[in-house]
Parts: sequence; structure tokens; C-alpha cells
Amino acid sequence: MRGLAANRRLTPRAISRASGRAESTIRQLLSGAVPPGADVLHDIAPALQMPVADLLVIAGLPVVDVSAKEGAYAASQEIGRLVAVASRLSSEQVRELITRAEGQVE
Repeated sequence: MRGLAANRRLTPRAISRASGRAESTIRQLLSGAVPPGADVLHDIAPALQMPVADLLVIAGLPVVDVSAKEGAYAASQEIGRLVAVASRLSSEQVRELITRAEGQVE
């Protein structure tokens, strides 16, 4: 997992914000202090730009019921790309991106 995050230049904080998981959980996962659970992998897959099934295989977990939750992330590849790009922006640029995105949702 650490390699995937590093290759995408994603910090634990960026993955945390994108996944809704606590930063401490992400740090423990990336350091190998805790084994990844299927629920966490489902949540971080979009940020890592990886299919959930692939993350489950990498983690040595059974690949079952993946499609049921993947529907919640219809744009998971795009979300992952957005997180990767946003993680390299300045704070001001991130705020501008958020403002623009919120304007599209309203």
C-alpha cells in the first residue's frame, strides 16, 4: 500500500481526506502496523486509483461482493485522479478547486 501511495505522490492526509478515514488509520495501514480490512480498502480505492478487487488481492483478502459497494463510486477513477492532482496544488489552488467544485454541485 505504501508503494501505491508513494507512486501517486499521495500523503496519508490526502488519502484520509479522500476516503473519509482517519489519518491515523491511513498511517497505520501504510506502515503495516495494522492489516488492511476490506471496508478500508473499499474507501481508499478511489484515492489510490485502483479497483477495489485489485487492492483486495494485494492485501490477500477474498474478492467477494466487490460490485455491491463499487456502485457507490461510479466515478472512482476520476476521483482518484482528482485527489492525485489536488495533492500537488498549493493551499490557495485547493481552495479555488473546492469553490469551483461546490459551485458545480449547487
